Amino acid sequence: MADIQVINHGELQWDAKANHNFSELNQALEKVGGVTDQLKWTTSNDGVVFLNGWHGNVTYSYVQIGDKKLVSLTGTIDGNAKAAQYTELLTIPDNIKPKNRMIQYRYWDAIVQIVDNKIGVHSGADIKDSTNGPWNLVFEFTYVC
Repeated sequence: MADIQVINHGELQWDAKANHNFSELNQALEKVGGVTDQLKWTTSNDGVVFLNGWHGNVTYSYVQIGDKKLVSLTGTIDGNAKAAQYTELLTIPDNIKPKNRMIQYRYWDAIVQIVDNKIGVHSGADIKDSTNGPWNLVFEFTYVC
């Protein structure tokens, strides 16, 4: 005669506990949904001022979360900068400037940085106006201010 093995499934009333936990999870998600439904991204290029002959396309988007902003700032720009010298490229509006810090982004051998409301570049080689495209420097920053 073959041995009969009993499989133990654990607690028999698991569905009551699971339903209770799912109910709490749904309530939490509804609260978050109430907050996230209010989040609206603002996209603009207002207040961007190019410096030292630089030009191009710079756009920022931000969402207000309480007293902070989550900012996405991107640029494809063109201009000239000398090797081993810091060159200011543009200013950004005060409402999206990082507070009390410097942020850096590396593009090939160029380091693009934001300090206060200014964006500048320091490169290992000369950066020269592009003759075969609309830009010669790219940056993308995501930060909280």
